[in-house]
Amino acid sequence: MSSYTNIERSIARALTRYPFLKMIAKSVFSRMVFLKNKKSYRFKSISQPQAISIGDNSSFFGYYDKSPENIEGLVLACVTELNTSTLPCGNNAVNLVVLNSSNEILVKLEINSYNWQQGCRAHWLDSDRFIYNDFDELDQRYICRVFSLKEAKEVKKFRFPVQDSFIDSYFISLNYQRLLTLRPDYGYRNLPNLKNAQLNDLENDGLWKVNYETGDVEFFISLIDVCNIGYTDDMHGAQHKFNHVMISPNGDKFIFMHRYLKDGMRVDRLLLADALNGELKLLSDYGMVSHCFWIDNRTVLGYMRGPSSIDAYWLLDIDSGKFSPLPSNGLERFGDGHPHVMGDWFITDSYPDKSRMQHLILCNWKTGEIKKIGEFFHGFEFSGECRCDLHPRLSNDGKTAYFDSVFTGRRNLYRIEL
Repeated sequence: MSSYTNIERSIARALTRYPFLKMIAKSVFSRMVFLKNKKSYRFKSISQPQAISIGDNSSFFGYYDKSPENIEGLVLACVTELNTSTLPCGNNAVNLVVLNSSNEILVKLEINSYNWQQGCRAHWLDSDRFIYNDFDELDQRYICRVFSLKEAKEVKKFRFPVQDSFIDSYFISLNYQRLLTLRPDYGYRNLPNLKNAQLNDLENDGLWKVNYETGDVEFFISLIDVCNIGYTDDMHGAQHKFNHVMISPNGDKFIFMHRYLKDGMRVDRLLLADALNGELKLLSDYGMVSHCFWIDNRTVLGYMRGPSSIDAYWLLDIDSGKFSPLPSNGLERFGDGHPHVMGDWFITDSYPDKSRMQHLILCNWKTGEIKKIGEFFHGFEFSGECRCDLHPRLSNDGKTAYFDSVFTGRRNLYRIEL
């Protein structure tokens, strides 16, 4: 495997304070090393990848924290005729569909709010209902809708978009317009960027909690609330945002990322919130938090910077705040990834290596055992906001892996049998 060395990763880390320079250096270097390490194949995997799509359309799902499959084997996916190697546009709708195992369309809905990284945050509430984000043209605001397969219609509409939900109890919302301004990969393009005065308003922006049954909305946690926890001088005058809300399995708490940017520097922090009263706890303040997943109601698995400034997969006890390393058996050579946990195992991926291959890996977080599932080519035409991370997810029974990939030159949602 032609992975990046520790020295190369250290250089990339040092260039973080110079984003534009890092982007240019990364582009030039990756093309140079690709010529030397190019492979003769586009993919290898333990079983044949099955594209989940309609005709020649591209397809994609969303983030790694949600499985596209419900317990009955029906799959949620976005499909489009658009070129997904170019930026998404609020004027160009895509279709959110429900497909059966034969790729037959059971539901087809037009949506206008989406991005290539997280789709429209569509996910199943149960075997019948799914929730997803959209744009209300009349009110000029982001909203979310709930669709029922049994009733064959929309059964709920909320005036706030969803970031994560706990069955049909509540969901957490955030400001996607702020995301568009500061991290467009995860924002929507129906509304313009925030102006500076809006970006600097930290008291009236943050996270909202929405009651599923009543629709009641509570402004739950403000950006200023979080800045006041472990405040440092470099937060003053910085641009702040929240992202990646993930609710615990029992729904009584959730984690989220606080990221702030100043003078080209980016700082990440991971926080825990009580879902009942909004009480906050700072879990990680080492400067980098990448991708996390709940193992159980008290343990988070995440790729982040831990003690001694080590970037790795860590187990984080939310009660004690203790960081514990995973048993090492070679996972560290793959670098950052998107972990989706089921039982003692998690599936994760890697970013493109020197041969432009993205790796799909199964790992036991208790024993450190690793199983390589496959590798998939990622072309240079998909870059920046239009990149295609594998974002692997497991089915409910753990027998199938779902992932997005562009190894054919077109973005598609795939599944492989494990």
